[in-house]
Amino acid sequence: MNTRKLRPVSFTAATAALALTIVYGASEATANATTNSTTDSTTKPKPGDRASLTSYELAPGLLKITSRPPGNPTQVHGVLGMPKGEGPHPVVVVMHGLHHNCAFSDKPPYFPRKPVKARWPLVCAAPGEPHNPNLGPDYLRHDVGLSHVVQALTRKGFAAVSIDVVSPEHWWAGETVPEKGYTDLVNAHLRLLSDLNKGVNHGLDIPGVKGRIDTSRVGLVGHSRGGGYVLSPKAAQRAGLFGVVALEPAVGAEKVPHKVPVLNLRGGCDEDVDPSAGLEEMKELAKSGSTKVAADVLLAGTGHRMLNTNLPPTDTKEGGVGDCPASKVAAPAAAQAQAAQITASFLDQALHKSKSYRLPALEGLDPKGGNLRKGGPAVTFHRAPQQTFTDPLTIREVTSKQRLLPAIPKDLKVNKRPGDDI
Repeated sequence: MNTRKLRPVSFTAATAALALTIVYGASEATANATTNSTTDSTTKPKPGDRASLTSYELAPGLLKITSRPPGNPTQVHGVLGMPKGEGPHPVVVVMHGLHHNCAFSDKPPYFPRKPVKARWPLVCAAPGEPHNPNLGPDYLRHDVGLSHVVQALTRKGFAAVSIDVVSPEHWWAGETVPEKGYTDLVNAHLRLLSDLNKGVNHGLDIPGVKGRIDTSRVGLVGHSRGGGYVLSPKAAQRAGLFGVVALEPAVGAEKVPHKVPVLNLRGGCDEDVDPSAGLEEMKELAKSGSTKVAADVLLAGTGHRMLNTNLPPTDTKEGGVGDCPASKVAAPAAAQAQAAQITASFLDQALHKSKSYRLPALEGLDPKGGNLRKGGPAVTFHRAPQQTFTDPLTIREVTSKQRLLPAIPKDLKVNKRPGDDI
């Protein structure tokens, strides 16, 4: 197994294997240090002494659920956060949205100057081959772009995983039909967590996970198209579901039928969906009476792509986002922390069936909203400090040639080049 740190440069085929060891910033090392201050330095650390972040990659596979004939293979990537404590810890699955996964040219504002990338196995453009001048050849890891949400969840005691939900089987370098595709991918990664808990590591060297993950209790978090999915009837049917958070959801026409606590977070400067994203759906959910908590919160100054660190946070050199001038736009790091901290706090209280919810409000961001369900638990805010998060580019990764998804048929004709309209 070859390991190395993820870097913001194009990978070559010979160096596609990624890194293994977890990296902590100074603040994280302090926050996650063992609580036993008298422990001798030579004592071997026990599982649960420290929190950890691991980015993992398994071999691509094929969902075989959409196009005819079968389309291109699907990447299998994820970021797993493990909290302190013996556990077993309930799981939260985090899903990104529909954003292009072939790296655009390095001219802003197409993507940040330092996105997390990996080699695309289909090759957005093979080395030496002609390709759309605005594309490839690298693959953008949008699951890593939500690692701050994962880390906030681990601080509340969750085993959290951000998964790659892209499947080019349906649309080249896009995603499969969400209703089934997201479900199958969530199931695959939950299978992996269940196996890790049993000591079956699928070739991934992730220490301190055996016996510490409880996949019978599951929370769901989704951003954009992922947010639309977590509000869907299919997501609501998941066994063991205890809570849901939709971040700036791109929702469909289906009604939200959830029986568990649900939080909808909207961005006041949302440039991709709308500042009112999910509001009407939450009003209908509250009116239906199926859950006691149908909360809706507006995050001032927050854009859409801003919440995923692998995407450009602003639209212009001046820093404007959507209909908001730069003077009305929150600092991206603050907006990311606000969304992550509220998400983690809400799900922690949902898990424990709180009689009232108090959510963290960072200074200057002024989130507004509450529970739309009449007679349900109150949702209020309290002042809280802004947390810091590990730089996604310093998260190290473990890779394995084993599969979660079915193997790619040997006779599958792979489309190596997208259309010029993508």
